[in-house]
Amino acid sequence: MPERIRGLSAIISLMLVTVALALGYWQVIRADDLLGRPTNPRIIEEERRHLRGRILDRHGEVLASSKKIGELAERTYAYAPLAHVTGYASTIHGKSGIEEAYDPFLRGDRGSGLLTRLQRRVLPADQVGTDIVLTIDLELQRVADGVLGNDRGAVIAINVATGEVLALASHPYFDPNTLDESWEQLATDSATPFVDRATQGQYVPGSVFKIVTASAAVDLRVADPNERHRHEGDLVVDGFRIRNTNHPQLTDLSWAEEFAWSCNPMFAYTGLSLGFPGAADFNVMSSPQPFTFPSVSVAASVDRFREYAQRFGIGQRVPFDLPTSAGRISSGPSMTAVELANTAFGQGDLQVSPLQMALAAATIANGGVMPAPYLASESRGPHGNTTLHRGGETLRRVVSPATAAAVNQMMVLSVDTAYAQPARIAGVRVAGKTGTAEVGAGSTPHAWFIGYAPADRPGVAVAVIMENRGSGTQFATPAAQKVLEAALRLGY
Repeated sequence: MPERIRGLSAIISLMLVTVALALGYWQVIRADDLLGRPTNPRIIEEERRHLRGRILDRHGEVLASSKKIGELAERTYAYAPLAHVTGYASTIHGKSGIEEAYDPFLRGDRGSGLLTRLQRRVLPADQVGTDIVLTIDLELQRVADGVLGNDRGAVIAINVATGEVLALASHPYFDPNTLDESWEQLATDSATPFVDRATQGQYVPGSVFKIVTASAAVDLRVADPNERHRHEGDLVVDGFRIRNTNHPQLTDLSWAEEFAWSCNPMFAYTGLSLGFPGAADFNVMSSPQPFTFPSVSVAASVDRFREYAQRFGIGQRVPFDLPTSAGRISSGPSMTAVELANTAFGQGDLQVSPLQMALAAATIANGGVMPAPYLASESRGPHGNTTLHRGGETLRRVVSPATAAAVNQMMVLSVDTAYAQPARIAGVRVAGKTGTAEVGAGSTPHAWFIGYAPADRPGVAVAVIMENRGSGTQFATPAAQKVLEAALRLGY
């Protein structure tokens, strides 16, 4: 009998130890995980009661705020078109945008003293969050939203010198004030209003990508922008014909003019030549008859092309306050000569985001160095301010200063004399590149523009895309001109 009692006691003791260890594990080691679960009733109750900090534009304009309605807090968004930036804070559907990225600050868990945090454990209803100040200029943001109108697409404006995102528009958008009521409709909408097209949209870039190919060619001394040549013919690559249709009025021109007039066969040939020794001979297309590119290996050119595309950030997620898409250079690990030729002038399997192309323009404006973009500058609370990002930080050097200066002049030429002329601003030198991106037979192309002003100092860089709108010259470029003109008027 004593043996049975001792055995039973041992089993009970083991069970008690197991329970104690489990409680210790969940209450100490995994306590934060349990508390932080969105399904935790305590968390949901706190979310309903405490006042989140405000979200402000750079001048203190209120973009999001909370107020008490009885015992509960109600979140209000002052400017619905900024929904992809501010995001939403819902007890049903969670958080997105700045609301999610800086949730610890907005909740008040960051930027406050230990005594205050202990008090909030006891009195969660008294919790008040700290404010988040954005780099967005609401006045410029309104201009960006206005030029997009009812078109699907995106507009981004970046302060080249600091990396501050001054405007970020993505259409269509949703109203975060009515999110819970309209969630099902929004989630099934074929226009995908939840997608932030500015940072996560994946688009074929068309001719705006020629600044990447041009930068590579100048940096590698494959092309001299000022060298003149004769060009009348098409280019044939492994049976695929690329037609010379963009400058019928010009047959004797410089390589910079080929860029300004957005010549596809010339930039296909440039891309194919990146890996060959010495400068490319552009007179091969002088005859009215098509020039057939020789059947030789282009592996070295593919490697060089990939290197420079990656330098410009294609295929990599941009470090940013909001989620970003990486894009791609090609759909596979290798590229044929035809694929390289098409990709070099911005078609092929290329996928980019408007943010990536805005940064490409900003890189040229910034002397070949890519600025680090950011949206949140600081948090402000009763216990002091916290700097979240510092202006003027960079991601990397992409091309040499001399290359950036040369491509800058080519982009100015495009605005002064060629397809980007609708971007002109009286009394200001503007640099830019248009794009009309083919998206498949039977579909209207996407309209693109990227550029910056002033062209003689770091100012504001923009990217505009209008989905299935048509000509970049006719639609995206005048829209970008309005944004650049407004940015200059506002002192940037």
